[in-house]
Order: sequence, then structure tokens, then C-alpha cells
Amino acid sequence: MRVDSTPIYLNPIPEPGSHGVIAGPEALHASKSKRLVVGDNLYLMDGKGTKALARILDQSLRGDVLNVQIMEAEHFTETVPRVTLASAIAKGERQSTLLSMAVQAGMNNYVPLEYEHSAVYYSSKMQKRWDNVILQSCKQCRRPYIPTFRPSMSFKKLCELNRESGLKGRCLMIAGDSEGESLHSMNFTNLHNYEEIILIIGPEGGYSRSEKQLITDQKILKLCLSDHILRIETAAIAICAVVHQQIISKL
Repeated sequence: MRVDSTPIYLNPIPEPGSHGVIAGPEALHASKSKRLVVGDNLYLMDGKGTKALARILDQSLRGDVLNVQIMEAEHFTETVPRVTLASAIAKGERQSTLLSMAVQAGMNNYVPLEYEHSAVYYSSKMQKRWDNVILQSCKQCRRPYIPTFRPSMSFKKLCELNRESGLKGRCLMIAGDSEGESLHSMNFTNLHNYEEIILIIGPEGGYSRSEKQLITDQKILKLCLSDHILRIETAAIAICAVVHQQIISKL
């Protein structure tokens, strides 16, 4: 009997002792790519905090349907504060790299932002691809929660929503900015006083004059990530990793 450690997505996950059915691409992945057979154990995740150990009881001839028994399950509490990445959209496959790596670096939510100097704008055609990238990255790094997508909006709209939502004092906004403070000089000691931390990454063309003024007016913290010019995905991954590490180091 084998136990495969990379989880298979199943939502909802039945209670321990109950039976469940895995069908479609997830079942085929388990049967063909992982070569799991009847009697093997595998881990499941529902993307909402629950992980489970299950045993394959039956398998269709094509491998596209698995009947499993749930052996045990555990629910994990999501880390607070939640990290929301709000970034310009990178070109082509670089956006997939951004999302995949940001998941591994601790992102909880994603907001595609539009700026005055944006080169790429959100289209609903992007969403299916993005959903799959996020799911596969969660499975790869064993994260129990799948990050959520929030509607695409302008940077100005994001600032307005934050100001009007009643989150003032409970939400911290940090923007990647070459004119910002260095990592060593920024004070991260009070991160756990907030419910949400919004990490802002601008376009490769830079913030416009009015967007820079918004950052100042909203008292958004500015963090310098490098003394070099970074691509969107590089900056996004860097800021997620830095802030997530600061959060978990103080748990």
C-alpha cells in the first residue's frame, strides 16, 4: 500500500468513515500521473482549510472515477492577518508565474489592478487559467486554503474602497516603491494588529503622478524591494515572501 503526499482536490470532503467520489481530471491525475490503484491511500484537500487521508476502494476502468473512504480529517485555521496581493497584470505566462509563486509565498487574496500606465488589462477569459494555476500551486505546496480572487479594479478604486469600507485601522497597505524604506528600516512589529495587509505592486511603466499622490494621501507605506528595476512578477513574489515571513515569525 502506498501513500501519495500531494493532495487531490475534493470539495466538499465527507466526514471520516464516510465514502466519497473523485471524478474527472482530479481522478485521472491520481490514476494516470500518480499511478494510484485500489488499496492505495491519498491525501485530499477542499481548499477551505480541511485536509484528509483517504483510501481508494474502487476505480473505474478509465481511471476517471475513484470511490474512496475517508480515514481521517483535520481542519486548519487560516493565518491572520490575511495577505492580499493587489498588482498590475504581467504579460503572458509571466502572470501565471506571478500567481503560482505568490501562492507559495503566502498570498491569501488576489486583486488584478489597472493603472494609468498598465500594459495589460483584465479579461474574463483569463480567469479559468488563473483558477487552475492557483489550484495546482496550492496542491504543490500543500496549502489548505485556496486564495480568493477579488474583482479587477483601478488603483484609485482600491484606495476608495479601503477608505469607505470601515477597515481603516484594521487594514494595512504597503506599496512596492523604489523610493520607499528599506526592509531593515521598516517597522513590522505591529503586523498582527491588522486583519488584512494589502500589498500593492504597480505596472512596469511606474506609478503615474496622480497615483503617487494617492499613495501619499492614503498614508500607504512604501517598501523598496531592490535597487534594480523589477518586473511585476518579481516584485509581487518578493513583497509576498517578505511580509509573510514577518507574519509567521511573530506567531
